[in-house]
Amino acid sequence: MSQVKALVLFSGGLDSMLAAKVLEEQGVDIQPLCFNSIFFSCTRAEKIAANFGWKLKVIDISQGILKLVKNPPSGYGKNLNPCLDCHALMIKKAGEYLTPNPSPRQERGTNPLASRKVGEVYDLIATGEVLGQRPFSQNREALAQVAKLAGVEILRPLSAKLLPLTQAEKSGLINRHRLLDIKGRSRQRQLELVEKYKIKEYSSPAGGCLLTDQEFSQ
Repeated sequence: MSQVKALVLFSGGLDSMLAAKVLEEQGVDIQPLCFNSIFFSCTRAEKIAANFGWKLKVIDISQGILKLVKNPPSGYGKNLNPCLDCHALMIKKAGEYLTPNPSPRQERGTNPLASRKVGEVYDLIATGEVLGQRPFSQNREALAQVAKLAGVEILRPLSAKLLPLTQAEKSGLINRHRLLDIKGRSRQRQLELVEKYKIKEYSSPAGGCLLTDQEFSQ
């Protein structure tokens, strides 16, 4: 059987690290993916990915971000940050690398990976988002809205047990029982995973986007 392949949005922050490790632990071939632009970079992500022996994939979305800053469909965050639309753009770009969904007529017991295309094609997209960690961009409604805007299903390994089943779980590509139910702003569960995975270096969950900076936004 072919190995399940996942694109994991990877900022180099602790949550994206843990999401990748949770999937890797159940045998998933993970590909960390970082988006850069004129407002944020992948410097930290490149360093952290190298520490794990992962080769980071980088995609520039500067043009798309500039359009969103001028006219964000979902509005701004605290400053000039169009977080929901920016995240949806990232997911949509990542979605271009997904393998087509298996036919609903597919016989039970057949291998959903048998028709994999040759080349860089992945079975699912995952992120390190935690339900309720950020009141504006990671509440239940916002998580659903991002997936709807992008038109792509998202697996969130750290909070998956608190969220609706994804197709990857329904089809058996991912074992839901081995995913987690983390929620809220406490970091206790994440720190326990740091010990479990013996992670030596990680940063705070604060973002590195210039659009969230009050002085820059003025």
